[in-house]
Amino acid sequence: MPDLNTLPGVLRLRALTQGDPRVLTAVIDGTPVIDHPAFDGADVTSVRGYWLDDRENSEGSTGHATHITSVIFGQPGSEVPGLAPRARGLFIASGVDEDSSESEIGIARAIEYALSQGAQIIHCAFCHPSQTGATQSWLTDAVRKAEEAGAIIVAPAGNDYGENWCSPAAMPTVLAVGALADDGAPMHFTNFGSRYDGHSIMGPGENVLGAKPDGTVVNQKGTSVSAPVLTALITAITSALVQAGHAPNPQLVRNVLIATARPCTGSGAGRCIGGEVAVDRALQVLFDGVPIASFAADNARILALQPAPNAPSVIPEPPAPDSQYQFPPHSSATHHPEVLPDPREVYLREERRGVAVSPSVEPSIMYPARTFAIGTIGYDFGDEITRDSFNEAMGGRYGVGTGITNDPQAMVDYLDVNPAEARRLIWVFSINDEPRFAITPVGPYASDVYDMLAALLQGQANGSISVVSMPGSAEPGMSTLLDGTVIRNLHRNGLRGIYGWHAANLAEQCLAAVHGDALKGLEQGIAAKAKAESIAAGADDEVFGIDEVGTDFWTRLQTAPSPEVQLAVQDFLEEIYFRAPQDPSVSVERALNLAATNGYQIAMAFLDALNAGFQYQRYDTEYSPFSRVGGNCWEVILRFKDPVHPTRGAREYRFTIDVADTLPVAVGRVRRWAAVR
Repeated sequence: MPDLNTLPGVLRLRALTQGDPRVLTAVIDGTPVIDHPAFDGADVTSVRGYWLDDRENSEGSTGHATHITSVIFGQPGSEVPGLAPRARGLFIASGVDEDSSESEIGIARAIEYALSQGAQIIHCAFCHPSQTGATQSWLTDAVRKAEEAGAIIVAPAGNDYGENWCSPAAMPTVLAVGALADDGAPMHFTNFGSRYDGHSIMGPGENVLGAKPDGTVVNQKGTSVSAPVLTALITAITSALVQAGHAPNPQLVRNVLIATARPCTGSGAGRCIGGEVAVDRALQVLFDGVPIASFAADNARILALQPAPNAPSVIPEPPAPDSQYQFPPHSSATHHPEVLPDPREVYLREERRGVAVSPSVEPSIMYPARTFAIGTIGYDFGDEITRDSFNEAMGGRYGVGTGITNDPQAMVDYLDVNPAEARRLIWVFSINDEPRFAITPVGPYASDVYDMLAALLQGQANGSISVVSMPGSAEPGMSTLLDGTVIRNLHRNGLRGIYGWHAANLAEQCLAAVHGDALKGLEQGIAAKAKAESIAAGADDEVFGIDEVGTDFWTRLQTAPSPEVQLAVQDFLEEIYFRAPQDPSVSVERALNLAATNGYQIAMAFLDALNAGFQYQRYDTEYSPFSRVGGNCWEVILRFKDPVHPTRGAREYRFTIDVADTLPVAVGRVRRWAAVR
């Protein structure tokens, strides 16, 4: 929309107000160039987040911040006349480069700083992608504080074709803003979905004019430019209410804008979130006393004019590009994994079963290689300069001298205050105390992974964690530790599969889960049997549906696990963790590691076998005959024998693990049978 004045109601709003200095709007983004001619005479202040180090402002973050702030505060007579030029502005530089812009804790600190300065409207320019819409506690707490203080937060819904959610826009009290094209249709890339229901709206998102750092102007598109349009509108309407003698109430303005939005129609209407912003309607409600319900008939008229569902799109939409993100429930897609080599030949590991192989040949690994490792987390500095700088910084912070960097708890405390420092460390993953990988968090979830590494380090330091699992992509690059050890880089782009635990706790929890499920299955089976008998006797007319069938179960699982069974499961898990061959880039060992991380199938086999009087003998692995199309499935086999009656047939339990993806998954059910001796 080249001219925001063409938006219905904007000219009336400009006539009502140019903004009021009693209304303070904070913008969380990079560092804008406030000496741009568009800001001459504006009452704006720019501060840099105290949590940032001395990193330089990236060109992209500065350009983005300059553009969106001019949409709000651009002065009358300039090339970019903003919608609220006389309101006060507070620009908080929180994400000055790619790394810092991904930090949820940075956003949270910026929100809390804005509230401490009295901001009533907070524009958060960042869109932190998420597969669940969940946020970390510090951001959740900061958004809650804003709502309790009577302030509002506005954020872009994101430009990811609906392939993920964005935080903080997905949070229920944050106004999520989608992007409209110049013709009023939702832009093909704008995010959508149920996480935005009830707290979202669509604003102009194509050809939005704004300032450039070099003193010129430029048109930009995206939800990141439609969101500041809504922030500017809310700032201006709140200012008009203040000038009319009302107390500032941006939450009321937000709610009225959502309630009065016009329904989306035509091409791409399915991507619409909330509806099209209707400034004219909102002004009628707030200044003319028109009830919101009076727009219902107009909405029905608008919807009646939309094209038939099978009508062709007016505007051809380009296909969404390949994405590194997984698809949330509201999207549909088919994943076609690459063709894998025959693992029967590539990953033949006879030495695992005790068969002598001479010479022993390890399989060649093509990088990047999928990896699922079990071990422990540590850190290294890589060189003396980095180590000494940490020593100095931590010594000043904690009042102690050199050597503090060797204390994991002290390092965790330091990183909690200075989270960006985690990127300067080499995070080392060790297997049986041997450094094997340098963990390198990458992608939009990198900051989450760094936070998790620090949490795992703390758990190891206080004794609550002894084992860590780490999926990732082993890359051809190498890292050199301070002592000269060279290890391979392991890239990780998300939190899934990163766990920390104690073998004893995992054994206890898995056995309890198996036993609980068996008791539940017994109850379901009894209820299903009674229901069937009732129907057969004619006492119940209800059709016996498939959902009434009781769950199959093994009766020995109904016996509560004894301490001996728990110790046996724990011993087996520790055998895999500490005594099994560990080449976690080899598919069969990734399958075994997943089995020992999940633990449920293992607990099920041990509980059934030991309650039947058997004793654990050995484990085995082999390529699975049940492999799915495109999969890479392996059988994990647990063998038990009768210690009292040696002529009694052995018992085998088998379950299948698919390692085709970075994070392996269990496939199907546990099977058991009498083994051939």
